[in-house]
Amino acid sequence: MTAPPTAEENPSTGLGALLGPHLRPALAACRLYTGRPTRVEACTGGNVSHVYRVTGGRGSVIVKVRGRRFARLAHIATDPALIAVEHRALALHHRLLPDLFPKVLAFVPAAHAMVMTDVFPDGRSWREHLDQRPATAEECIRLGAALSRVHQATTALPPLRNGDGDDRFRAEHAYGYSLRAAGHRALDEACRHLDALPAQQLILGDTCPKNLSLSVGRVAFVDLDNVHTGAPLFDVGYLLAHLVLHHITRPEHLRPLATLFLDTYSLSGPPRPWRGDGLLATVTAGILLYRLEARTVPYPPTAPPGAAARLRQQVRQLLDGGPFTVQDVLEAAELAVTG
Repeated sequence: MTAPPTAEENPSTGLGALLGPHLRPALAACRLYTGRPTRVEACTGGNVSHVYRVTGGRGSVIVKVRGRRFARLAHIATDPALIAVEHRALALHHRLLPDLFPKVLAFVPAAHAMVMTDVFPDGRSWREHLDQRPATAEECIRLGAALSRVHQATTALPPLRNGDGDDRFRAEHAYGYSLRAAGHRALDEACRHLDALPAQQLILGDTCPKNLSLSVGRVAFVDLDNVHTGAPLFDVGYLLAHLVLHHITRPEHLRPLATLFLDTYSLSGPPRPWRGDGLLATVTAGILLYRLEARTVPYPPTAPPGAAARLRQQVRQLLDGGPFTVQDVLEAAELAVTG
């Protein structure tokens, strides 16, 4: 979440170009919490919306703006008014778990923009930390407990996309961009099994390291534009896949870290045995392919091309071969380094 500063006084670039006539009221909303803004900087990581950090003498806030096209994938059109869905998601999740989610400080519907608290105390996402070092045991325990708390808190809540087509969102977005992108029959079947699970509820939908802060002993989830009604198992597999992805070159850490994350998640709420859960293993494999093959949404490399290619091949072999477990996925990741 760091980048070179952009001068707020220049309305033709950066945040000014995005907001146009709405720049002044948006900065006025920021000023209530930052004092006079002294720096505006673009934050890295978001594919859908444009994200900026506005800093002043009293601290910093985050400004998020959604346009008619994805911020980093300009070939994909979108409806900027959908930021209202994320606004509702943030308001709901912050009300339920204020220690885990940013607070919306101002919403400017005409500009398709939100001003939020800055929950990255060191200015860096967990992804940026993982690019430099392995995860720690303590981080994985905190993550497992936090994700379990989220799923417990959102059980039995009504859908956010009521009338917008939650089923279509799953098919075209949550599944279409990720699990179904690989074109594998086992992943199509996994989508059907996910939808058939009885515990359908609000889930986060994009639990990847760039959307997490684990600084100063806390956990914070951001980027809730993928919140939808689905199976909590999707969030667990999504996060587990990224844990695997960021430890391809650190295989000695992978099994203990994955075990800590999954055991903590399972023990923090209703028992959710994971060792024999073939659907969780398949979802994890599908998200790995989604990132490794990057057919629609790019993901910066986390391993040398050779190791990534071997893992991709081994994951496809698992999917081709029939039922497999999470332990099989972890073993495939270990073999990607050793060959």
